[in-house]
Amino acid sequence: MRRTALIIVGAPVLVGVLGVLLFLAIRGDLPDPVATHWSTSSPDGFTARSRAVVPVLIGPVAGLLLGTLGGWYGRREPIALRGAAGLSTGTSVFVTAAMLGSLWRQRGLADAADAPGIGLVLVFALLVGVLLGAAAALAVPGAPAVAPVAARVDGPRLPLAPDERVVWSAWSGAPPVVVAIPMLALVPLVVMAALGIAPAFLVVVALAGLVVGSSLAARVWVDRRGLTVRAPLGFPAVTIPLDEIAAVDVIQVSALGDYGGWGWRIGRRGRPGVVFHSGDALQVTRGDGRRFVVTVDGAQEAAALLTSLTDRVRG
Repeated sequence: MRRTALIIVGAPVLVGVLGVLLFLAIRGDLPDPVATHWSTSSPDGFTARSRAVVPVLIGPVAGLLLGTLGGWYGRREPIALRGAAGLSTGTSVFVTAAMLGSLWRQRGLADAADAPGIGLVLVFALLVGVLLGAAAALAVPGAPAVAPVAARVDGPRLPLAPDERVVWSAWSGAPPVVVAIPMLALVPLVVMAALGIAPAFLVVVALAGLVVGSSLAARVWVDRRGLTVRAPLGFPAVTIPLDEIAAVDVIQVSALGDYGGWGWRIGRRGRPGVVFHSGDALQVTRGDGRRFVVTVDGAQEAAALLTSLTDRVRG
């Protein structure tokens, strides 16, 4: 836990310190005022050089706040802590790199209005932010091993022959309108970039939007491996082995009320879930008390099969 807190808090602080030092190193070569905001290809917002260090610190401050809030909210779940570390580091690096990159391109200019566009700077900053954010997430310790559960799980069962192999699988996805609206909103970005009236960076934003949109659906399996939930691109994914399962339940979930929206989320009391709609949800409790929820049609059948398969593992 100490290492996790160090990453969530320390990464933004380190990025902020390095950002300020680099700003001080190039400050003498910058025009006054400096450009700090761009339209499609040219500066349209300026800040006095003496105050330009403030925008440099926006990323670390935002990363620290987001990471700390996410880490506190999901403190009981390793997957949530990894997300908080990635968000903290990625946000800090992306915003700081974008700001410093834009200032770097103004070195030696007499007038900041002559500064070139920053499309490539934003692409570079985004890539570095994603890579370092992913590295920070992976540096957070995973969940400790769960001791095998010996007790039998209560609940309805499906009758299975001793050597019978059964697989249950279903797709779960957000309502079409939830997926369609953000996808359609990306179309103008791609068109404007293709016509040259918007920076190419918007294409990267559109691609990132498509990746996010793909996570609004998942395949759910119940088989001899246990419970597996996987997004179409293969990540994120969760697998809970049969020998770790202490309880299987079907509960009612409100997407907005319990999880604040749709997707791979952290709900009340830090309970992770894959929530694409309100209604029946399969809830699996591990031997260490951690719970995982996935909304899926046919949750009753999935729960019955999962319970029967745990019986087989435990004899």
